[in-house]
Order: sequence, then structure tokens, then C-alpha cells
Amino acid sequence: MTLDVIFTNGTIHTQDPEHPTAHSLGVHQGKVVSLDDELPTDLFERVVDLKGAAVVPGFNDAHCHLSFLGESLVQLDLRPSAISTMDDLIGAVRDAAADAEPGEWILGQGYDQNYLDGAHPTAVALDEVAPDNPVWLWHNSRHMAVVNSKAFEIAGYPGRKGFEVPEGGEVPLDEDGAAQGLLSETARGLVQEVLPAKTTEDVADQIAAACDAALAAGITSITEPGLGSPANIGQSFTDIAAYQLTKDQGRLRLRATVMPYLTTLHPIDPSGKDVANEFPDEDQPFGLDLGIRSGMGDDWFQIGAVKVLSDGSLIGRSAFMTEGYAADAEEGVENVGFLQFPQEWLERRLIAAHKNGWQLAVHAIGDGAVDVVLDIIEKAQQEFPREDARHRIEHFGVASDEQVARSAVLGVVPVPQGRFVNELGDGMAKALGEKRTRLCYRMKSLIDAGMVAPASTDAPVVEYPPLYNIHDMVNRRTASGAQFVPEECITVDQAVNAYTVGSAYASHQDDFKGTLSAGKLADFVVLSDDIYDIDPQTIKDVQVTATIVGGEIMHGNL
Repeated sequence: MTLDVIFTNGTIHTQDPEHPTAHSLGVHQGKVVSLDDELPTDLFERVVDLKGAAVVPGFNDAHCHLSFLGESLVQLDLRPSAISTMDDLIGAVRDAAADAEPGEWILGQGYDQNYLDGAHPTAVALDEVAPDNPVWLWHNSRHMAVVNSKAFEIAGYPGRKGFEVPEGGEVPLDEDGAAQGLLSETARGLVQEVLPAKTTEDVADQIAAACDAALAAGITSITEPGLGSPANIGQSFTDIAAYQLTKDQGRLRLRATVMPYLTTLHPIDPSGKDVANEFPDEDQPFGLDLGIRSGMGDDWFQIGAVKVLSDGSLIGRSAFMTEGYAADAEEGVENVGFLQFPQEWLERRLIAAHKNGWQLAVHAIGDGAVDVVLDIIEKAQQEFPREDARHRIEHFGVASDEQVARSAVLGVVPVPQGRFVNELGDGMAKALGEKRTRLCYRMKSLIDAGMVAPASTDAPVVEYPPLYNIHDMVNRRTASGAQFVPEECITVDQAVNAYTVGSAYASHQDDFKGTLSAGKLADFVVLSDDIYDIDPQTIKDVQVTATIVGGEIMHGNL
């Protein structure tokens, strides 16, 4: 029998504690079949010489909006790396409007008010440069957006008036009582519903474009949270069909786990009674949407946890806190943020999802929201015990020592974003104040508590390359160069483990990926330098020279 391919002469960091390093790796039918000299080279059809290069398992971004990353490649780029002043931002909108037909939407994303002297763009300023075009600009958190008067008019609110602010949202008003342009949290829905609808094919094109970019950065697996609910996170009502289409077309070139948004699950009564939008009494048996639950799929495309937002963002100061934001307190304002949905609403639906076999993934950034989510998870397990549920708290942005310890006892998987420290750290520190910043985006504390912490970026909220993220988990410095809770720094090996083993564990996939071990998927990355041996301050400068998925070279040359 001839086997497929063996990669030789490398420094392979396997993340397998029983065989931590190797010099060669044999692959057959997409899986690892040997390490070092377990099988002779002449058994393999092809031999690839790694020429001494360093290898790590494929990077797995545990919280990445891949379809939005693809969207960001074609929309107006307003990230701090591209836009440094408000004049630059307004100028970019002016240029886009000059190239657009009257009535055509101007869509952009990625601005951060913390890089614009704390100010958001206004509808008035946007009206001056795009009077004949509706404008929608996503904040980099995607918890806020700014729109102009034309967009409000299309949504049925001429003069930026006449709307009711939905629960869980905010719309700042000017002195005349008109919206200033900023739509926060659920208030995005006032205008978002009239944005140009995306077809399944549109979203598939975005996914395919993002796959190419992600593979070039060494990403071999992602989890995209919150699909199918465009009023909340998703692109369209057919997001999952878009992933299936991309896969059918052979353009899904990395492994994807997708999380439907909680509101896309509907209760069904086994007796046949129609309960489409109401949840029955707790003692009445019911299922959810054909009985589908987490885990359905294969090693290329799988249904993961069910996702829901419980609160907002730190830099938007809408995350739900146990203490008010320090930056607002300095201005005499008491602001603790808010929940996106009433706690009773969250509890009823999340416990129902848990009961029906779903893994839960709840966005909770503020420590107030973390308390709410932990209470719900604990109650769900008390009422309907499940072993190894691995319910997730996405972001786990601000958490006390007591909350970390409680989460560990409950078996919660926290999903933080190390890259936030660099790109958003200055803004988060300003919002929280010195004392509370110590509790922000912890990593070492989670590991020390015995928790398995994956690695993620929440891209395109921040840059997606894993090596940037690893650099920030190890060094923890903000864009201004300030240290950000240095006691939460972790080692290079811990960061790589989070990006591989940790992320696989977070999706119940550690039985077939995460380490380069016999029988597991042959997904790995070849690096220009060995990040285990270089100055940690230079990790961000290391290049991905090749990305291999299932033993096939998807990026680069070897």
C-alpha cells in the first residue's frame, strides 16, 4: 500500500504532550498517520522537504465572523489602520459618493471613535458629502452603526424623527430631538432592515473571498457565531445555505463551524400543535426545529453552538457592568450599560436550547452580563443535567476572580480575544478606569483556574492574522505601547495551545483536530521563523509560508 505524502526535515510542534516535537509527519487520506520514523519514507508517494522550517498545528479561530470578513474586503475600509482622523473618514465617504449613482448605498465598516478623539461621525456631516446617497457605517465592534438622513428617510423616519427606540438600544438625539446618526445595539434595527438584502450567492462569494485571506494567515478552521438573523449578527436568513453552497462549489477551503442565532430556533410541540413563536410551559415537552442540535455535519462543515448576545461592547460602553463606566463617571453620568434582552427572556430560551441538546454560546462582555449568564447556565444544569456540555461565554470581557472560579466549576469555556488588547486596549482602559481594567480580557487567570481557553479575534472587529493575536497574548501591549494587565501574559506555547487544542475543545472537536497526532486531521502551518525560539517582541513579524489543510497545500509553496 502506498501512502499519500510525508513532510520531512522540519521542527514540528505537535501540541501532543506525548510527542511534543517531531522532524517528520506522514499523511494519508487527510489525516496524520506517522511522526518521525514511525513509518519509512519509501512508503509514501510524495516526500516534501520542509528544509528545517517550523511547523505548528493549523490555527483555529474560535470566534470569527468569516462572512463579514469577506464583506469587509469589498466595503469602505474605515479601520484605524486606514483612517486616522474624522476628516479622513468624511473624505472617504465623499469619494465613495462621487463614484456612486444617486440612491446607491454607501457602506463602510471598522471605524473606532477612540481613534477619532472620542467622536462618532454624525448624520449632518455625512449629509454634507453624500446628500443623495443613504450611508451606513459599521462601528468596529458591530454593536453600533452611524447612518445619515437619507438612510433614516428610506427607513420611514424623515428628518431623523418619528421612531421608537427598541428595548436594549440607544439613539442619541440632537437639541432639536432628531437622531444624531448613531444607532447602538438593538436600535440598529431601525435602519438595518432596509439595507440591501444579500442573496445566498452574495454571502457565498464573501465566504469564499474570506477563506483565501484566512488561509494566507494560517487559519485552517473557524467558528462563525450568530448566523441567520440579520437584525442581530447574521448576513441573511439563508446564511447556513450560503456555507453549504460555498462547500458544494469547492470554495470552502478551510473548516467551518457555524452557530445559528438563538432567535432562529423555534419551539415545536410533538403533538403537532403550532407554537411557532411562543415557548410552552416548562413542564410541557417540546423540541426545536426538527430536533437539530449542535454537532451535526462533518469535519469540513458543522453546526456548532447556538449564539445570542446578552449585552454590548466595552468601547461602546454598552456592555452590562456591575459598576458604572469610569469614563462616564468623570462626566457625571452613571452608566452601567444594559442587557440586550430581558433576563427572563434569555433564561427561558437558553434553558430550552440546553434541554434540547444545544451547546450554548452567550456573548457576555460586562461582569454584570457574566453574572446573568452564569446564573442561567447553572440553572440549566440543575434542571436538566448534561455531562460535558461545554457551554461558552463569548468574550468574557470583564470578570472578577470569583467569576473565574465559578465559571471553572461550571465547566464554562471562556472565549476571549487577545488581539483586543492591542487594537482596543487604550479605549477599554479609558472606559473602565485603572482598577477595573485589571479584570479585563484575562488569559493567564483562566488557564491557572484550570479552564480551557481558546483563541479568537472576532474578526473583522480587529485584524484576523493569528500571529498578531499570539503576539498580543504573549506581550499584552496596546496600540499606544502601554502595558495592559501584564500579569495576564501567557507563554508562546500556551498561546499556540489556545489557538489549536483550546479552540478545538471549545467546539467539541478535540477528538479529531487540534494536535498533530496519529489519526487526527493533517492541518498545519509552516512558519518563516520558529516562534518558540525568537524574541517574543517579534512574533508579529513572522510570516506564514504555507498552510496545509487535510494534507493539501492550500496556501504557499513547499
